[in-house]
Amino acid sequence: MLKIIFVIIIVSFILTGVSGYLIGGSNNYAAKVNGQEISRAQFENAFNNERNRMQQQLGDRYSELAANEGYMKSLRQQVLNRLIDEALLDQYSRELKLGISDEQVKQAIFATPAFQVDGKFDNNRYNAIVNQMGMTADQYAQALRNQLTTQQLINGVAGTDFMLKGETDELAALVSQQRVVREAVIDVNALAAKQQVTDQEVSSYYDQNKVRFMTPEQFRVSYIKLDAATMQAPVSDADIQAYYDQHVDQFTQPERIRYSIIQTKTEDDAKAVLDALNKGEDFATL
Repeated sequence: MLKIIFVIIIVSFILTGVSGYLIGGSNNYAAKVNGQEISRAQFENAFNNERNRMQQQLGDRYSELAANEGYMKSLRQQVLNRLIDEALLDQYSRELKLGISDEQVKQAIFATPAFQVDGKFDNNRYNAIVNQMGMTADQYAQALRNQLTTQQLINGVAGTDFMLKGETDELAALVSQQRVVREAVIDVNALAAKQQVTDQEVSSYYDQNKVRFMTPEQFRVSYIKLDAATMQAPVSDADIQAYYDQHVDQFTQPERIRYSIIQTKTEDDAKAVLDALNKGEDFATL
């Protein structure tokens, strides 16, 4: 029943929109839950604790499971999921203003049988066990505080009848359901290599899907933006004259003479034409 209540809290927390987590990938955290990071060190420590617990519980049979890569991968995912659930519950507890005092944490540590010798708390044993867990005393105290806060939340929910029996049964069936999944790896490259496509089929496919192989016309333009106003420089008449004198050849061209000639057969005819021109007759007419 406690497991069902725990799941109900998680599901309701997700449905309120405050859930959502990111797997760390190559980052320094194993997962991020609503901005709260679960460090890789925290994850590895939790995984090692779970592995040690199973080893003590199963004994020699554990080595068979440890050799199964798929099982160990699944175990790591289960541990990560548990840490994510704990983070969600911790956030929800803080949202409800739930908290555990330092004195409550202290009393919980003193009451833990694993830390006792002859029925009394032993500080040396406490430190030794905490060190074996890969944690400092402060880290363990904080982890215990989170655990007690979560337990406080669960106890508060468990003490209220807020679900009908039919709803509880339906949720229990949902949580306990199983799925059988079969995987198949398909080598796409190998399949593609076996395909035979004619030039006609390629051309036909291209004609039917031209839009997929076209892009809008594009231009590449290189230009220099100049501001004529900033390039203007005052020039005096003396500067202009000096420049002209130094580059006269650029502003002159060789002298050219154009001749118009009237040809005659005899000298007398030439004299007659000359007399006519002197009298003012039109050259083109003559």
